[in-house]
Amino acid sequence: MANTEQKERLEKLQSMLTRLGKGEDLESVRKDFVRDFEHVSVKEIMDAEQSMIADGTDVSDVQKLCDLHSALFHGRTEAEVLQDEARRTHEAAAQVNPDDIDSLPDAHPLRQLSAENTALEHLLDEVDTLAAKSDADPKAFVIAIQNLSGIWSHYGKKEELLMPLLYSYGVTGPSQVMWGVDDEMKRELSTILAVLREDPENLAIYHGRIQALSHRIREMIFKEERILFPLSYRFFSEEEWYKIYHDFPEYGMAFGVPFLKWAPAIGWKVAQKSQAVDDKLLDGKIHTETGELTLRQFQSILSLMPVDITFVDADNVVCFFVNNGHVFSRPKSCLGHDIFEVHPPQIIPVVRQLLEDFRAGKRDDMLVYRRIKGAPIGVHYLAVRSEQGEYLGAVEFVTDYSEALEKFSK
Repeated sequence: MANTEQKERLEKLQSMLTRLGKGEDLESVRKDFVRDFEHVSVKEIMDAEQSMIADGTDVSDVQKLCDLHSALFHGRTEAEVLQDEARRTHEAAAQVNPDDIDSLPDAHPLRQLSAENTALEHLLDEVDTLAAKSDADPKAFVIAIQNLSGIWSHYGKKEELLMPLLYSYGVTGPSQVMWGVDDEMKRELSTILAVLREDPENLAIYHGRIQALSHRIREMIFKEERILFPLSYRFFSEEEWYKIYHDFPEYGMAFGVPFLKWAPAIGWKVAQKSQAVDDKLLDGKIHTETGELTLRQFQSILSLMPVDITFVDADNVVCFFVNNGHVFSRPKSCLGHDIFEVHPPQIIPVVRQLLEDFRAGKRDDMLVYRRIKGAPIGVHYLAVRSEQGEYLGAVEFVTDYSEALEKFSK
């Protein structure tokens, strides 16, 4: 029923955008909008636009509607709508009793993240103490700052496991705001670490930036504990928490906080494995023009390939991945999600444009070489089409060239 209602809302929004695009009077469309919608989110508008593009509307024509969006928001700007969504997000978070989260098992993902925040606060105390000393040992200071690198693991868990799931529940505010701030803080920490590794004597001139970064990280801890965690607790099902728990190790430990055994989640996974693909299907053969393999053989070969592979279908849904290269973290919980829900907000327009170019046949691939965590990485995006040319989706291959370049350099 919920999906049917969502589809009807999307169709109505698409119809209104189409009417605006054809030049219908703004007030006429707004009148119908106010009648049919008490509230609409920015994400719903974006989904309506995406649906129009998928149905064949030229991307440039849809882009012309951007200046008209505010008309649909009861005369408000998108910024005002986002502000209103943030207010409702805070109200929803406030409905959760903090004692309920505190009573969860220590191994529960929310308790794990809270424990990481506690450890992070201790590290920040150490950094702030050293920053306040004029005669602080530079080496100790550098080590203390390096220990903050655990934010990559901590933020990865919340960004790629909690936020996409919240998106599916219609809670978009945390992802739109927190993820962008996280990226800013990670870039700042990377810059500071790079300079200090090069010349620790530069430490004194970076005191101000280090203290500012510490303050921003503390603010994020507060937002996680007061907004993100309560919202996640309110919406997620028990099974969803089990899936998140099993994805946590993909991101590694943060700040020395160990992973704990959570018996219900472990039992759930054992039960899932017992319902997995049966042997008859695994021994069934895949026939191609160049030979045949059993499904079991095919899976085993994929597991040996030193490359990360991710496939999204024609509806932009993540359907499959193998992550043997481990360049990027790939949680199993991303399966079944819209690809735009599992990317940082600032790069969604780039991903969206690439996939639309693939869909429209404007391009068939894109190859990007860049350093990721210091390693030379190649990321190859390819459109997947049937023999008849039908667009089936897109595949991403991520390869670490470190070993190959090292061999060639010799």
